[in-house]
Amino acid sequence: MTLGRAGAALLAGVTLAVAGCAPTGPAGAPAWHTAAPAPSVPASKAPEAGKKPRIQSGNGVKGPLGEVIDLGGLKDGTGDRYVIYAVTGGAVNDTSDFGFAIGVRRPGNVVTEDLTISEYQGTATTPGFHPMQAQMDLGAKSVQPAFGYYSGTPASITVRDTGRTLTAHLARWSEDPGTTVFWFDPADVHDSSQWSDLGAYDASGARLPDGHIELSTF
Repeated sequence: MTLGRAGAALLAGVTLAVAGCAPTGPAGAPAWHTAAPAPSVPASKAPEAGKKPRIQSGNGVKGPLGEVIDLGGLKDGTGDRYVIYAVTGGAVNDTSDFGFAIGVRRPGNVVTEDLTISEYQGTATTPGFHPMQAQMDLGAKSVQPAFGYYSGTPASITVRDTGRTLTAHLARWSEDPGTTVFWFDPADVHDSSQWSDLGAYDASGARLPDGHIELSTF
């Protein structure tokens, strides 16, 4: 199903385990939150280096905490660049000190908050994965990348997608370099609803703690 940002914000999420184990949190506990759609504006130019952006949120989150992470030039259908950044308050779950939002950087160094993920069981810094968001087709040639965060410093994060192994892009969170943000290039993804064996590995190839592996999808 193809959804615009407004339509996506109205749907309830479905959680899907991606490592062969079902979520152990309370039934129906939200691992993600969608924001109100941002107004349509022309495509943005290159990020304004050194300037803290103004956050536009429909969920009351505050931030960014630390630096905004550019996703290697990935863009939405209007040419605005996708970014991930840490936030607090608003849509962040009560058990978490922080969450990570995905959005786009718009003209005037304005960054949207389209969707926020955060931990809802245990603590936000327990070693391993925390609830992540699947790739979303928002329509109008906009495909929001699958993303999440890992408490730790893995050398690689991979997942199985329709018989292939995909490798995530990694970035350390500037506020806490012991936390790793990751995302998958939509051009590499065939069907994130069929993902399995999500794993994080050190430089020697040894598997690191799994933590709370859960994929939220629509």
